[in-house]
Amino acid sequence: MKKIVLFFALASTVAFTSCSKDEDDTDAIVGTWVYEMSATPQGGETTTREDIWLFKADHSGEFKKTTNGEIDAETSFSWTKSDEGYQVDYKEAVRSNEVFTIGELLGKRILEKGGTMVATKK
Repeated sequence: MKKIVLFFALASTVAFTSCSKDEDDTDAIVGTWVYEMSATPQGGETTTREDIWLFKADHSGEFKKTTNGEIDAETSFSWTKSDEGYQVDYKEAVRSNEVFTIGELLGKRILEKGGTMVATKK
């Protein structure tokens, strides 16, 4: 009888331990998304541009645009999920409000706007 009680006690411990909340419960857009572009004109110096979106789980976020590591513009935003995608409403007029969707390209998650890639997830 002791073996049966011990077995059920052990089995319930295993069942409850494996039911912990997973980090995968966050929305797919949460995280950092980056667009990177570098250009070197013939005989010139390389220019690197980055657009960075940080989507937070509390439906807020931050956007930053840089050129050669220098901040050109930055703003905060709020985001909501709808049937059309993710509506992003910027606080300042650095960018117009926009709707993004999430896709995949070459095994990477991408942020899309109107079917065009905007950024990749880091």
